[in-house]
Amino acid sequence: MAKREEILIIGSGLAGMSAGRFLNASGYQVTILDKGFRCGGRYATRRVDDFSFDHGTPYFKPSQIPGELKNVLSEPYLKSWPGDLSENTEASIVSIPAMRSFPEALGRGLDIRQGVQVEKLSFRDDVFFAETVDTSSKDMPTSDGFSGPFDAVLLTAPGPQTADLIEGLLPIGSDLLQAARKVTYTPQFSVLVGYDFLRDAPSIIHNPTSKIAKIVNQAKKPDRPEKSAFVVFCSPEWSLENLDKPKGEVAEIILKDLENILSEHGVVVDGLVLENILSEHGVAVDDWGKPAYLAAHSWRYCRLENPAGLSPETQIDATSTLAVAGDWIMLPDTHGALSSGINAARQIETKLSNRS
Repeated sequence: MAKREEILIIGSGLAGMSAGRFLNASGYQVTILDKGFRCGGRYATRRVDDFSFDHGTPYFKPSQIPGELKNVLSEPYLKSWPGDLSENTEASIVSIPAMRSFPEALGRGLDIRQGVQVEKLSFRDDVFFAETVDTSSKDMPTSDGFSGPFDAVLLTAPGPQTADLIEGLLPIGSDLLQAARKVTYTPQFSVLVGYDFLRDAPSIIHNPTSKIAKIVNQAKKPDRPEKSAFVVFCSPEWSLENLDKPKGEVAEIILKDLENILSEHGVVVDGLVLENILSEHGVAVDDWGKPAYLAAHSWRYCRLENPAGLSPETQIDATSTLAVAGDWIMLPDTHGALSSGINAARQIETKLSNRS
């Protein structure tokens, strides 16, 4: 049965979507605001020039889906991958046709507004209001006014960003602010490389150099374009040391390592000479190693170093209906994000029910 209470969720990643799904099923009116162009958080996909790059979370394990959501593992938008693992290695799960398809499916039917950044929260007369900015335009962000009133607010942005929003609400949320300020991350670069000709490599290459933690062959994922595309996930140590470098320089440095690694696996020729294949694709022999697409993306809040350490009961403010969720609460993975969202939603529902 529909309820009168309206709930604001800030952030459309896994934590926000799982919470929104739970609260919506319980009959609450849920609004999700996110400053990004698309939902998903680090379940991110970039599509450009017929290439597809899952440059955030590349895959996850079935065991990372909490019990409340186990039914989604049978959904057609999730598939086991990769197919070239040894018998003793557990396969992972990817969503199709892109990694962001998973959070999109979780949020189906919810009121999700992308390109809306919450600049400030306020609390008066037992309800919350949000001051927002429209970030959907490629030009300068513009003030979007106020949203509300909301009977509860759930913050799912990274710890430091969540802390900034809580500060404007003090003394409400003082314990949550202290916990969020404890959270620290190590950044990570993702380098996206696409070729106009076929390059063969295993589905995943782990720790090939000191700069690179993982290389994921996008073309070997199910329901992806066949064009050769690779996402190189840099090591946390190298990413931190080079965080201030221009992204173009980072991409060129990592490309050199990638080329050396791919050269060990060769070009797919299928019995034809290399020159003939390159000619068919309009690529000069001297340029065969040059990518058609090259870019770097910086994830500043990527690998969790210090979590907030909050139990489900302490994810909500003691004096109000302000709550927090995200993979920074306790567990830095898909399970941590999803379960924290569900736990926060339960705490909100309990407090609202007790208040009625």
